[in-house]
Amino acid sequence: MLYLTLSVLLFGLSFVAGMMGLGVAFIATPTLGLFGFELKHVIMPWSLWLNGLTAISGAIAFARAKMVDWHTAIPLLSITTIAAPGGVWLLQFAPTNVVWWIYVGVLFSLAYRMAFPPKMDDSEAPIITDQTRAKSGVLSAAIGIFAGFLGVGPGFLLMPTLVMLGYTARLAAATNSVIVTLPSFSAFASHLANAQFDGLMLGLTSVTAVIGAWLGARFMAKRVKSLTLSRIFAAALVLLAIQRAAILLSA
Repeated sequence: MLYLTLSVLLFGLSFVAGMMGLGVAFIATPTLGLFGFELKHVIMPWSLWLNGLTAISGAIAFARAKMVDWHTAIPLLSITTIAAPGGVWLLQFAPTNVVWWIYVGVLFSLAYRMAFPPKMDDSEAPIITDQTRAKSGVLSAAIGIFAGFLGVGPGFLLMPTLVMLGYTARLAAATNSVIVTLPSFSAFASHLANAQFDGLMLGLTSVTAVIGAWLGARFMAKRVKSLTLSRIFAAALVLLAIQRAAILLSA
């Protein structure tokens, strides 16, 4: 029964993640924790594996719909991947607890900006200049370092940043789905040596998560407008910020 429950649950979670251009780990990790799985050796590698699969699945769906800005996606994919180790190096110099609270503040700020975004017209493709792409490159480096310091994926910070720079939420989500693929698998590789997997559970949830992310991305491409997507993302940011604040306060 547990196999069926988690397979169906991760299908639904992956649908939501795929719609937002994210991997599923941000909601899979706390959800799997509710079922009593061990965090370090089971949940984290499992979630990161599913995160990479769902990110790729969503990215392929968005690419087929011709929604990805490749001139932004490829450079930012490289920049965030290269910058992340810088955040790991900074761990020795800054108190992690303080940075986590900064992260919570940033999430609430971005949630407000996403709830009341700039005007977005989905009927016309936004004009993304080289100057805008250069700004996104600089900001993605900072986000990559910040994410590497905290051990979180960059997607939750990158997507709203792209919206603030003038991308529609739909274009930002589709482009973001490509950017988060490589960091997901590089993080998974770091946990692989000590990972403990149930092969059948991993296989079943991998299949349902991939299908869910694919369908979520296709649903967004066909049915969800940028303003609606932006506000869904804002709600997700608030929930993530509340979850992290609760963890910090209970420590």
